[in-house]
Amino acid sequence: MKLLLDTHAVLWAMTRPELLGRSAELLILDPANDVLLSAVVPWELSIKHRAGRLAAAAPVLADFPTVITALAAASLAVDHRHAILAGALEWDHKDPFDRMLAAQAALEGAALISRDPIFDTLPGTRRLW
Repeated sequence: MKLLLDTHAVLWAMTRPELLGRSAELLILDPANDVLLSAVVPWELSIKHRAGRLAAAAPVLADFPTVITALAAASLAVDHRHAILAGALEWDHKDPFDRMLAAQAALEGAALISRDPIFDTLPGTRRLW
């Protein structure tokens, strides 16, 4: 199964794994699953860290390629298809990071690993936790 990790899932997997749901942890660690890490994740972490709202992101941002390796993940760039769908989604949610992750999950055929139930309000999005 393809999995796309939400930003908090990546941060917690790397810094506070006890905060991950047990099911989410097992899905991420299962070598049969294809784990994707969007370029949105370091972007969101970087913005929140710079704003002083997420000090815990510093070690994750310091060496993001190691995070990708540690999670046995593939890096997912943001491309024009993702950008167009993120803007066009019929979804009242305004958070640009969540909109992009939802669009990427849809286009890449991935389930979202996220604690955030906001994704349940977007038809066709599969959220696992």
